[in-house]
Amino acid sequence: MEINKFAPTGKISANHLVSLASLSEDDVSEILSRAREFSVSLSVGEKINKLKDKYVCLISKNGFTRSRVAFETAVDKLSGKAIVCTVKGDELEKLVNDNLSVAAMANYGVNAFVVQTDEPADAELIEKKLDIPVVNANGVTGPCEALSALYTIWNKKGSLDGLKIAMICDPKKHAENFVSAFSLCASELRFICPAEMMPDKEFMSGLSANDVSVYFDVTEGVKGADVVFVSEDGLGEGFRLGEEEFSHASQGALLLHVLPAKGDMIDEALLSDKAFCGLDQAVSLKFIEMSVLSLVVKG
Repeated sequence: MEINKFAPTGKISANHLVSLASLSEDDVSEILSRAREFSVSLSVGEKINKLKDKYVCLISKNGFTRSRVAFETAVDKLSGKAIVCTVKGDELEKLVNDNLSVAAMANYGVNAFVVQTDEPADAELIEKKLDIPVVNANGVTGPCEALSALYTIWNKKGSLDGLKIAMICDPKKHAENFVSAFSLCASELRFICPAEMMPDKEFMSGLSANDVSVYFDVTEGVKGADVVFVSEDGLGEGFRLGEEEFSHASQGALLLHVLPAKGDMIDEALLSDKAFCGLDQAVSLKFIEMSVLSLVVKG
């Protein structure tokens, strides 16, 4: 993925952003390029009016989360108006499955929905009911976190091409986001997981990376890696990344992890290591959401 040679066009092929797997390489490059453009613009105090007089509604299960703050600030920095709809339990299920209620909300003048719920299928269900843009902000399956990881790698490494990337995770759980993202920029993609989570040949052959392999040992899997991604999938004690294991990665390797870092899959000592990029990923989320919303909301 030679993003440094990419010439932005100001548009992407998708009208919604439910799965990163549905985006082309050019779409991903467009989103990342615009995110960087917005970052520079905000750093010099420029005002951005891409969502002026537009309403964006967040459907969320949680009253207050890091991703909600990222969403609200993203809409605000685009000069739009954020509406937060916190719905819990049975009410959330009823809303997602009620065609008329969702349609009514759209007809109130909402220009886009951002869906941040525990069920990744919620965003897909709402997308099928509406003609207006829908963005999946699920922390595990949503594309925005994975795009934030790519943006972080680009900023830190200066490139998104020819990287050796090791993922300590359940591969199928992240197939439509992080796996798709890393596959675009990896010359070598490694999955580190228990044998029962090993992806099949069809899954492996569908990836863009030139070399895809599976490891059952953390030390062997991260050896020589340029980027190490650690999930919170609960793979077991034998798949926890410690300082000793990470020391086998390449010099200058990046350590990626979606906040909050609970410490189940990664030693706490690594959270203060200069290689740890969890905070950078979290900060990047605002710019990614700004970019995505500005590209999918038309007019």
